[in-house]
Amino acid sequence: MTNFRPFFNPATGEWIEYTAVAENNDGELVRFNWRSMPGGTITEHIHPDQEERFTIVTGEAHFTLAGEERTAGPGDTIVVPAGVRHSEGNLGPVEIEGVVELRPALRTKEFHEAVAGLVADGRTTPRGAPKNPLQLGATFWHFRHESRVTSPPIWVQNLMLPPLWTLAKVFGVKPYYERWDSRVGE
Repeated sequence: MTNFRPFFNPATGEWIEYTAVAENNDGELVRFNWRSMPGGTITEHIHPDQEERFTIVTGEAHFTLAGEERTAGPGDTIVVPAGVRHSEGNLGPVEIEGVVELRPALRTKEFHEAVAGLVADGRTTPRGAPKNPLQLGATFWHFRHESRVTSPPIWVQNLMLPPLWTLAKVFGVKPYYERWDSRVGE
C-alpha cells in the first residue's frame, strides 16, 4: 500500500492526505482525509463525471449545492452528484475534519496536487488561479474532467482554455509536475 504525506493548499485553507487512489482500486475511487481551516473556502465548481461525498468527523461545514445552503456536522454526509455546482466553507472558529471520496477516481489526486503545488510555488493569485495564462490553460484544461470552476462560465472556458493549453505545450508548460506528488516511501 502506498503512503502519502499530507499537503496544504493556502488558497482553499484545506489539508489533504490520500488514503486510497485510482491505481490501488482500478480507478474506482479516490479517498482522502480532509481538514478545512477556519476561514477556508472552496470556490464553486463542478465535477463533470464524478460523485463527491463528504463525511464530516468534527466541526461544522457549510455547503452550497446547486444554490441551496446546507450545514453538516459530525456524522453527517453530503453527497454531491456529478455535474452539480457546489462550494464549501468553514465559517466557524475550529477546523473541520472529514473524509472525502470521489467516484470514479479519474486524475483527482494529481489535480489536487497540481493546484496546491502551484500555490506553494507562488505561481497563483491569492484564490489559487495560475497567474501565467499558459499554466492556467495547461492545468485547468488537462484536468477538465475532474473539476471545473463555474466562473467564468464553462462555455467561456471551453473557448479560452484549449488555445492556451496548445500554447502551453509549445512552450513546455506542463499541467502537473512530479515534484508535487505526495507519495512517500516508494
